[in-house]
Amino acid sequence: MHKIVFLDKSAVAPKIHLPTPDFPHQWVEYDFTDSHELVERARDATVVVTCGAPVRAAELAQLPQLKMVCVAMTGTDHVDVDYCRAHDILVCNVPAYSPATVAEHALGLLLALRRQILSYHNLLKSDQWYGEDWFTKVFLDHEVNDIHSSRIGIVGTGMIGRAMGKMAAGIGMDVVYYNRGKKISDLPLVSFDELLETCDAISLHCPLNDSTRDLFTLTEFKRMKQGAVIINAARGGIINEPDLAEALRTGVLTGAAIDVVERDPITPEEPLLQLMDLPNFIMTPHVAWSSLQAMQGLMDRAIENLNQWNKGAPTNLV
Repeated sequence: MHKIVFLDKSAVAPKIHLPTPDFPHQWVEYDFTDSHELVERARDATVVVTCGAPVRAAELAQLPQLKMVCVAMTGTDHVDVDYCRAHDILVCNVPAYSPATVAEHALGLLLALRRQILSYHNLLKSDQWYGEDWFTKVFLDHEVNDIHSSRIGIVGTGMIGRAMGKMAAGIGMDVVYYNRGKKISDLPLVSFDELLETCDAISLHCPLNDSTRDLFTLTEFKRMKQGAVIINAARGGIINEPDLAEALRTGVLTGAAIDVVERDPITPEEPLLQLMDLPNFIMTPHVAWSSLQAMQGLMDRAIENLNQWNKGAPTNLV
């Protein structure tokens, strides 16, 4: 009988129904598992399930009975996939379980940034908006821009990037894509130079790897179109964070809205939290993926990955 250990059940909302694997098994779950707890908790497990709990080589080396790491997410950068491959441990994930939910969040960030929604919300909360100069405070102090008829450049041509493009086109944006890999014939592709120089907004929907790490630094921010903003609901590390802070503080970059940081999950020590008082910066704590509908689909497919693995026909291998 397989022993399955769910390392971080607290990542799943209480309203989500967790399906039961269709083969004999022992199920053990923990709210969260840190690296130093992994070996003890998974010592006799053949399968671990992780949303974001780290599964690294140092701990994997002490778990010789482990056969499968089931990642209940799309991203696998918290798992040492290379070690697993070298030691016959299968790793599966849930690709593109709900591209629309991440795209919706990214579009919401863009709208909030361009329409100054948070600035106006905070203005009314402050009770400082009413008085003789109310017209200036309400209508002139916060620059509002339409996104209709503006150009958005989407970095990444996968399902999330395409979903973002479809939504943006639906509200009248001119949509172009940038892809560092092979040419995509069914999408309007532009060069990186054209992306920087012509887009009013750039939205990141690509993986973090050697070719995309620090893709946006102060150099790129300086080359972006005047007044342009950047959205990142992909992975921290694609944007160089110290450079982002400098660009926002000095006015090199008009605005940024992000859902991810390089040191994930976010902690109270996160340096970018120091930017939260800036009117041109919005940050959310890696929640673009987490609608109830998306989370249910995610867990359904993660458990189905386990069922298929047990049948000898593993799916969604990384």
